[in-house]
Amino acid sequence: MLCRGTSGGKPILSEASIRTMTQVQTGDLKAGFTEGTGFGFGWGVVRTPQGVTEMLSPGSYGHGGAFGTQAWIDPHKDLFVVLLIQRVGLPNSDASEMRRELQRIAFSALTH
Repeated sequence: MLCRGTSGGKPILSEASIRTMTQVQTGDLKAGFTEGTGFGFGWGVVRTPQGVTEMLSPGSYGHGGAFGTQAWIDPHKDLFVVLLIQRVGLPNSDASEMRRELQRIAFSALTH
């Protein structure tokens, strides 16, 4: 996903497949656990950055797990963020302050 479907210079997925997977396929339906996101094929896609996605570019994509794990790719900023946690009782990990803070730190490192 990070190298537009290639690994070691060899094609794994076509660029057209990557584009299709990471485009919003849910139209204007409310989708996902955070406002401003839709879904592609297997990925949440940022339509309008806000809340925990405010530092991501429109078109960034990622996914979260049931116990708080998060991975998001911002192809416009050439950055990916991975949060590996296992927790119980953290309401809506997609919108957690932990995720917001990790993304803030990662993106602020780009500008310094």
